[in-house]
Amino acid sequence: MSLLTDIDAVVFDVDGTLLHANDPGGVRRAHPIAGAAETVERVRASGRRVLFFTNGTGPTPTAYAADLRSLGFSLADHEFMNPAVVAARWIARKYPGKSVLVLGGPGVVAPLRELGIETIEAAEPVIADVVLVGWDDVLTYPAMRAACDSIWAGAPLLATSTARFFSVNGGPAPGWSGAIVAGLRQVTGVRAVTLGKPSPVALREMCRALGVKPARTLVVGDDLGLEIAMARRVGARSALVLTGISTEAEAAACPASRRPDTVLSDVTDVFRARCAE
Repeated sequence: MSLLTDIDAVVFDVDGTLLHANDPGGVRRAHPIAGAAETVERVRASGRRVLFFTNGTGPTPTAYAADLRSLGFSLADHEFMNPAVVAARWIARKYPGKSVLVLGGPGVVAPLRELGIETIEAAEPVIADVVLVGWDDVLTYPAMRAACDSIWAGAPLLATSTARFFSVNGGPAPGWSGAIVAGLRQVTGVRAVTLGKPSPVALREMCRALGVKPARTLVVGDDLGLEIAMARRVGARSALVLTGISTEAEAAACPASRRPDTVLSDVTDVFRARCAE
């Protein structure tokens, strides 16, 4: 069976799958993987929907999409999503009318404000209804204390990502959001709800945006613990590329329930690949 048989949409991871970034905060100075842009276009030309998804929440989603276009990828703004977009939509449904204390920059705040959600960027003691952690490389002690005070008062702790690292040129880079969340858990004892990869919430929100069922969605990524795990949790098809974090040996060593449907040398093999019936 072809990897794309009975598939209506393909979700592409960005870092390590479509490109190699130099800057952990975004993709502006990244190097696209040879043939990646053409492969995405070929998938779109086949009549399937495409979505770019990264756990990064540094730039705003519109800036991310623009940066990807500057690297040669063709996409509309709505064809890009990240956990900040997922978080905004999820919070709007689950906590309507609630205030959100954001440990994160404009890339985390913008999607919330677009949906009319009250955001708090703490510079002094404050109690918020919800705490959301994203990419925040200017974290201050007052903000950290406001987050802890809010969590102690009952606010849920949400995270755009708890990944330990991600793929950039030269190897793995530490995950900033995950480090902050680990600190908050150490202090408060509260476990975060992750809204980015590998959370099933993320892929369900992507499928909602695409108008497709998870079972008819293919996820292409470089990390067994993120993209592949997310796909397996909701019954989507998955393909591991060997241009990022995980290796073929690691995939082979996985239990069957966690193994990708196929392993690709790189993303350009999508149309040549086959998977188990």
